[in-house]
Amino acid sequence: MPLIKLIKLIRYRFFLLAGILPYFLGQAIAFGLNKSLNWNYFWWGFVGIFLVLVAVELFNEYFDDQYGGDRIFSQVKVEIPKYFFPCGILALGLAFTVGLYLALQTGWPVLLFSFLGFLGAYFYVGPPLKWAYRGMGELIIALSYGPLMVLGSYYIQAERIVFVPFFVSLICGLSMFSLAVLNEVPDYYQDMLVGKRNLVVKLGKQKAIVLLKFCLAGMFLLLILGVVFKTIPLLAITAVVTLPWILKSVKRIEKDYDNPKAFLLAVNTVVVTHIVIAVSLGIGFLNG
Repeated sequence: MPLIKLIKLIRYRFFLLAGILPYFLGQAIAFGLNKSLNWNYFWWGFVGIFLVLVAVELFNEYFDDQYGGDRIFSQVKVEIPKYFFPCGILALGLAFTVGLYLALQTGWPVLLFSFLGFLGAYFYVGPPLKWAYRGMGELIIALSYGPLMVLGSYYIQAERIVFVPFFVSLICGLSMFSLAVLNEVPDYYQDMLVGKRNLVVKLGKQKAIVLLKFCLAGMFLLLILGVVFKTIPLLAITAVVTLPWILKSVKRIEKDYDNPKAFLLAVNTVVVTHIVIAVSLGIGFLNG
């Protein structure tokens, strides 16, 4: 059935972690700072974000199929239905309707956040911009799942932007940037073959791993500074428990960066770190 085929092709890790957690985090910050939550806006915002994430997955699958993308070395032929593209457009259209409703209720910045999010959702791999093919994809991921997601979520509750959610959004952005770079290193050769000039292809594997190390270091530095200066809850420091695994993972991929299997531990560790950061921050703000 078409619906079952669609569900199977959605990449759950990015779909769930990259979009849903930052949205919930923005809501948690709004509650923690303002001690109130409009559940009507919460659920409409969730529906809007859900629709955008569905569109992202549909476009990624459709355009990867068109350009070769992630499947150039695959032994299994995956059939991507042509209706994925119009379904993606429909999802964005419905998300825009939700954004328009929330903008009328809370203010015009919602339309700005929505518009920028739509640009990222479509043009990440969609023509003519195809940011993932021009060395801009990682930055688009960081901005979309960091500042845009967290600040947009916060705004629909607070109807203003303050420093705290912006600071938290930088941590989320660095986390997603690191995960994007990490995922691209094993795909280095196939990305080159399909003309995907992302940062890893442009820099090379070794320099990309150096960039990854700086991003991860920056993420933990922001966490520590945020706790020290009481910008974020003390509970956020929980994320440092993943640091030994982060260091072990980075050390392994530095030595064996041409072995895709060596990246499995690193990817899983950064994913877990992303979860721990979002959940600990969220709980901290809700209980603050």
